[in-house]
Amino acid sequence: METAISHRRFSVLCGWVLTSMLLAVPVLAMEHDEIVERALAKLDNDFRDFWAYTETSTRDESRYVATYDPRRSEKDQWKLVSVDERDPTGAEIKSFLATKSDPGDEESDDQFRAEVGFQPNSLTLLEETREHWLFSFVPAENGDDQKFMRHIDGTVKVVKDGHYIEYVDLRNGAPFKPAMGVKVKTFESHLTFNPTAAQGPVVPKSVDLHVTGRAYLVIKFEHTEKVRYLDYEYVGAE
Repeated sequence: METAISHRRFSVLCGWVLTSMLLAVPVLAMEHDEIVERALAKLDNDFRDFWAYTETSTRDESRYVATYDPRRSEKDQWKLVSVDERDPTGAEIKSFLATKSDPGDEESDDQFRAEVGFQPNSLTLLEETREHWLFSFVPAENGDDQKFMRHIDGTVKVVKDGHYIEYVDLRNGAPFKPAMGVKVKTFESHLTFNPTAAQGPVVPKSVDLHVTGRAYLVIKFEHTEKVRYLDYEYVGAE
């Protein structure tokens, strides 16, 4: 059922995190900036240009398995392997490829976009252990997502061994209305990353998204999505 907040929009809202962190680091205590900047430098923002991998995704109880390989022709880079452990239908393949159509298309839910950064002076150290640093941040209120992001709080965990970002967590503290006729009760997005090898570039590992709310007072909506990135293989230039 279509609502004012669509499935694609939620996927895109997850998607901007990787690039936005690369482009907008808040100015705070120098040591905090240096910790985050070093970790951000290891994120491979162009990983789709150099890595082949398998993607598994569960969307509203259906499970999809697909492969991506940049060595294939542009129209064949994505291949839908199965849906719920069976061969996909022609319609399912067409629908799946439509969501992966153009990495430069603003409507593609497959793109890591830079729509928001951090509010100035919002990076705060919450916890430091022998293993990690944990920071909180407030997303900036820019672009079309301004009314949405002002209700979202974020945390980012940096692992000391290898100095990389392990996860970014985004969630709302209370129900809010991002658009006329729409009330979001729950927004929870958890993105994880991992190194491809010791001291190697850091790539996405998983995305977990859960959203609930109500549209026009009477229409309840709930969207859950789980994406896993597996079997990375470097296929770029030596």
